[in-house]
Amino acid sequence: MRLTQGTFSYLPDLTDEQISKQIKYAMSQGFSMSVEYTDDPHPRNS
Repeated sequence: MRLTQGTFSYLPDLTDEQISKQIKYAMSQGFSMSVEYTDDPHPRNS
């Protein structure tokens, strides 16, 4: 299932390497980060 909410939701899926680069860049800039995760998405997203 693909959820279409959030910052990167309408972009193609990122590779592991692209995700790693995003994280490394954010950390190097001192940005705050968070991860959203759910086992039970809202019904409107299915």
